[in-house]
Amino acid sequence: MKRIVSLLLSLTLLLSLLPGCSQSGEDPPAPTELFSVQELAEAVFPVSGREEALDVERLNRDADSDRLAVYIEAVCGLTQDQWEDAAVIRGTGASAFEIIVLRLETGDAAADLEPVLADYLTAREGAFTGYAPAEAEMASNGRVQREERTLGLFICPAPENAAAAFTAAYNGEELPAPPEPEPKPEPERNAPPLALRDILHRLLLEAACPEWLSVEKSWSNGSSGRSVIGNWIPDGWDGPLNSGYADDPLITGVTYQVSVHLLDSEEEAAALAEALNRQMEEYRELGFEEVNEMLDKGCAISSGCYAALIVSDHTEDAVLLFPRILNDPETGGYFDRLYSQGRQTVIADPDPDYPDRVRFTPPNEEDMSIYDTSAILAAWEAGDPSVLSGDDREIYDAAKAILAEIMEDGMSGLEKETAAYRWLVNNVDYDWSHQDALAETDRRAYGPYGGLVDRAAVCLGYAVSFQLLMDMSGVECITVVGAGFNSAGDHAWNMVKLDGEWYCVDATWDANAREQRQEEQAWRYFNLTSDEMARNHQWDYANTPEATAEDRGGARA
Repeated sequence: MKRIVSLLLSLTLLLSLLPGCSQSGEDPPAPTELFSVQELAEAVFPVSGREEALDVERLNRDADSDRLAVYIEAVCGLTQDQWEDAAVIRGTGASAFEIIVLRLETGDAAADLEPVLADYLTAREGAFTGYAPAEAEMASNGRVQREERTLGLFICPAPENAAAAFTAAYNGEELPAPPEPEPKPEPERNAPPLALRDILHRLLLEAACPEWLSVEKSWSNGSSGRSVIGNWIPDGWDGPLNSGYADDPLITGVTYQVSVHLLDSEEEAAALAEALNRQMEEYRELGFEEVNEMLDKGCAISSGCYAALIVSDHTEDAVLLFPRILNDPETGGYFDRLYSQGRQTVIADPDPDYPDRVRFTPPNEEDMSIYDTSAILAAWEAGDPSVLSGDDREIYDAAKAILAEIMEDGMSGLEKETAAYRWLVNNVDYDWSHQDALAETDRRAYGPYGGLVDRAAVCLGYAVSFQLLMDMSGVECITVVGAGFNSAGDHAWNMVKLDGEWYCVDATWDANAREQRQEEQAWRYFNLTSDEMARNHQWDYANTPEATAEDRGGARA
């Protein structure tokens, strides 16, 4: 088809140079009649930047009119009598890639549809947020382009190229050349994706010094450009601010401090952390009371090629948060987001009772009713599964086998929670049919059958599976049905109670981090506080337990 379109475009250009060739003196056909929507879609596809290995499905009226009609109605809300022609080239599975070309009866109808397609881009971003961050970003950068009564939607790695090709093909102009594939550089250990100031400010504001924006402070870059340091005066401190060590590059006077350092290797980062801890111990031995009061709260740690020194009233919190920050893509651009709006984080549609959280408005886009496991739990307590049948019996047998594999006598509640979480994250795949407008997701994926038997589930299936394993293990747990992406899409996760304190966990999003990277990663949604969870989750805050514990566990993948 690419060759056919190229030949047609060449012929159009040739005819434009021969004005005497039109028959019977008729004007040349209008641009809208030059090419079908299918030809326009095929003209865009080669320059869209899609990966060569990407599996795609093509939908057009000639090949599969029924599926195309269903798809256009799901995406655009248009019935088949409301559009003239359409063509779709889309990725399958965990891919947001999509090219849609749609021709309506009039230019006004096409103009009316533009905002609908723009909303669809936002919806696709929300659908992949937390599940496949790279796909969500691609959707957020998508383009909608209109030429008279013909619309193009492009969710692809090169949306600008796609839009330019669409316009050129529509007007019979020469198509832009496909972009040369960029060579994939070898990963550089000393060129990480996160800016040091993003790490520092997130570490300060979310753990070490929540009041950072309002306290007397200073921050500076190291001379090498691979260190960044923040200092502030402890709340209520009225002692001297200089103990004779103010010029020391690591410990500045008796102010609290967080510093982040980038090294060339994990070994060098670990060595720096060890040296910082050793130096703090040497300072303690000098016997300066004011210094010791600070340094008793200090700790240096490393994670990957980064090292951090933390001297704070909240050092333990910051130590736990540090590796999460390095594994969370939300850290990228943290500083710019923080300071772009009057030096404060801006909350879209804040909750009046929780102003630091987005208001929860239940999306109610799908059935989020929770699978009833009471019969399974009763059989487990009685040690008699003979009363169960059908799905319940299969779920019981699967859960029993999993618990026998991962649990040991004498485990603490945290150890049981960690074992169940690790099993789900590493063994259950996300059911990507849930993101496909043409696929019907089996209802079993919403419950423990999907998670424990089929081992393919959506978020509610992960959450109910985790709760069942916790219930059978004697660990108090609840399933939270809420939303993600500013209440744009239904979502579910869990809360676990350990030693009287509640913690938030989201096995779905940690499992998807493993799926997308094809390797185990540090868990980003394990035993968070409610404030941490509220950064990208929304729920009924007033009627759900609040997780506030400073001791967050410490178990990781």
